[in-house]
Amino acid sequence: VSTAFVWRLHRFIMSFSDSKRLSEKERQKRKRTVLKGLQQSYAALQPLEKHTNFRSFFTAPMTDQELAAKPHILVVGQYSTGKTTFINQLVGADYEGCHIGPEPTSDRFIAVCHGDERRLVHGNNASVNPGLPYQGLTTFGQNFLSKFSAAYTPSDVLRDVTFVDTPGVLSGEKQRRMRSYDFAKVTRWFAERADLILLLFDAHKLDISDEFKEVISGLKGLDNKVRCVLNKADQIDAERLVRVYGALMFNIGKILQTPEVVRVFIGSFWDKPVQHDFYRQIFSSDQQLLLKEIGELPRGSFSLKLDELVRRTRLVKVHSCILDKLQRSMPRFGILANGALVQVNLISNLEAVFKDVAREYAKYGISEGDFPEIENYRRHLRELTLRHGPTCFSKLANINEREMLRLQRLLDDVIPLLSRYEVPQNINENFEDPIKALDEALHGRAKNRGLMQAGAVLGTLTRGLMWAVIVASAGGAAYAAVRYSQGKLKLDLESLPYFNKLAAKEK
Repeated sequence: VSTAFVWRLHRFIMSFSDSKRLSEKERQKRKRTVLKGLQQSYAALQPLEKHTNFRSFFTAPMTDQELAAKPHILVVGQYSTGKTTFINQLVGADYEGCHIGPEPTSDRFIAVCHGDERRLVHGNNASVNPGLPYQGLTTFGQNFLSKFSAAYTPSDVLRDVTFVDTPGVLSGEKQRRMRSYDFAKVTRWFAERADLILLLFDAHKLDISDEFKEVISGLKGLDNKVRCVLNKADQIDAERLVRVYGALMFNIGKILQTPEVVRVFIGSFWDKPVQHDFYRQIFSSDQQLLLKEIGELPRGSFSLKLDELVRRTRLVKVHSCILDKLQRSMPRFGILANGALVQVNLISNLEAVFKDVAREYAKYGISEGDFPEIENYRRHLRELTLRHGPTCFSKLANINEREMLRLQRLLDDVIPLLSRYEVPQNINENFEDPIKALDEALHGRAKNRGLMQAGAVLGTLTRGLMWAVIVASAGGAAYAAVRYSQGKLKLDLESLPYFNKLAAKEK
């Protein structure tokens, strides 16, 4: 049974079970309303991201197109593990621009999107296309955009999800240096915005290269989206398959440093028949589970976006506290007070700085689990020192109390409120417009807003009157000076009491 047929059957069953559910037009209307609320919530986070230069330490800001994008599935693996064939099997057709071979055939990131016609859009065009969520890729420059493209392919599967095919991860250090962009950073960018991350492994070649280890390590904090696929499993016997499966679980857990077990799907995703019949039931079962998980992504996409918003908000809070601590730890007079030495010690003893921040800034609701990976943060601080000087920590951003209070309100009130408005499925479910409620949670209750607006208007009028008096006084003085310089205005100084007393004293 083909994958495309199974997918259509799954969609038919879901549509039959949803016969009493909302019409598509009503669902789309509510989806747009909830999406607007999500965009407003992220807009409240952006000022502090800009204040703390968040993009230099972590990642670029999210765009409205990224928040509105359909679920993305990122497929990563070493070369010749069958990534492109795997995607083609799930999509039901060869996507535009794909090339399959035993050698490292793909050197590009390719977003496989739905389109009525087969066509390929290159990176520069795709990064400025308002219909695609890839505007943020411009931060990686021309070297990467020349290696990126979007492939439009007609497929029922692609109506609901988008696949991202990646270049094969290289094994040698020399080949890695030949890349003109940072592969791990680009992969992290896609991973943060993906709804599902599939790590493909070849049952014959389970060795994990250094670059692949770096990529997997970069997925820390995104463990809930990571799944493993053990491909080409029908080419080995049962005893070896058990050993390979155990070794894969051990290696992934060691790299991710997590006690949770990553879900592994076993199969051979190609169009050739299964060589061992006793594998047929296992492969079919895992394939059905994988298709089911992919099919449920559109329903859980909004929840994952909320989860990413919460993660990002907590990280911004911690980042702001760390920068404030570093700035306050610098001496007041910089170079004259050995500021360069203090800055080097702060970077070297970053572990102690993190502990102090967790203790001293606990009032902002931060915890040790929210802190970034320490070695990456240390590397960014060293890069900051090289760019801006040995005492640049003295110019880091201080904590903005107003924005921190705003973020806490976002976590305590706004996001829980927004999670209640996730697009309902049943007609009987109540649906209220969340925009008004979100606006009240961010900016104050409606009953107090009238007084706030009246106070703002009164303050504006008072300032305007004050400036009017100042301008009128200045204008009068200028006019008098001009008239006096023209001889049309004479000042009788002797008529003033002070000058009369002075004249009498001199006599």
